[in-house]
Parts: sequence; C-alpha cells; structure tokens
Amino acid sequence: MSKETPTETPDISSFENLVREHQAGLRAFIRALGADEAFVDDLAQEAFIVAYRRLDNFESGTDFGRWLRGIARHLVANERRKDARRSRLLPMAVADILLHREPSDTPPDLSRLLPVMQDCVGQLPPRSQELLQRRYAGGENARSIARELRLNADAVRQTLLRIRIAVKECIERKSQEARS
Repeated sequence: MSKETPTETPDISSFENLVREHQAGLRAFIRALGADEAFVDDLAQEAFIVAYRRLDNFESGTDFGRWLRGIARHLVANERRKDARRSRLLPMAVADILLHREPSDTPPDLSRLLPVMQDCVGQLPPRSQELLQRRYAGGENARSIARELRLNADAVRQTLLRIRIAVKECIERKSQEARS
C-alpha cells in the first residue's frame, strides 16, 4: 500500500511523516493555483494546520495528498475573495479622503477627484510612481517588492505610507484650490 493512502486516520507521528512527504508537492500545487510566491509557505503551513485540526474528518483509505490539496484549494480561494474585496476599494488616497470627510448632502465628484489624484501621482518622483504602480496596480506585496529591490519590507511599507500621505495631501490641496 502506498504512503499516499493511509488505511486509518494518521496519528501525530505519522502526520509528521505526511507533512514531510507532501510539503514540496503542496507548495508547488499552491503556487500553480496562482498564489504569490511570497505567500506560498504561509498557505502551505495553514493547510497543514487545518488538516491537523480536521484529522477526524479524514476518511481512512483515501488519498491524504488529494485531501490536503482540497484544503489548500479552499484557502487559496478564500485569499482570492479577500483580495477581490480589497481591490473593490478606490485607490488609498481617494478612499482616505472620502472616509475622513464630513458627511454632507452632496457626494464628492469622483469624476473630478480621480484626475486630480492621477495628476498628484504624476508629480511624484519616478521611483515613487514605480512603487505605487507595483503595489497597487501590479498587486505585489511589500515583501516581494523589497526582495527584488534588496530593501527591507518594513522600509517599503513606510515608503508607501509616506507616498500615500503625500498624494492625499496633494489631492486635498488641489481640492481646496479648486473650491477657492
């Protein structure tokens, strides 16, 4: 009988063996599902944790690897749903302005606000524009940007925060000027 098909629910020591046996394949599977390389290990670890917690649900005589891949598929799908919810928001600077403005009867004119934001982003240094492009349009996370640029991920996050603040202040300034 193959290791892939245990005849009974694995105990902790056999679970450790299954982790060793399936970890490389699971990571490759998760990456093939489109997960960002920076999160593959985290998702694989989470899949093993879920599998361990749900060992009682594992049907003996079935393929453990297949069961594990099913768990991973659900985790990746959940991440995609979370990402889709985040991407439904307007760009951060615009969202910040809208969230922190006083409620009024007249909604903001987004048809004017978005070009102002684009103008403010266009005034940034090229490196700042590149960081914004990679993070928000390209969907890269700070860790992957930092790795490629040989920087610290926290430094990338701080730089992005400063850039968002600068864009927000620029939008607010231009909006004030337009009202004056």
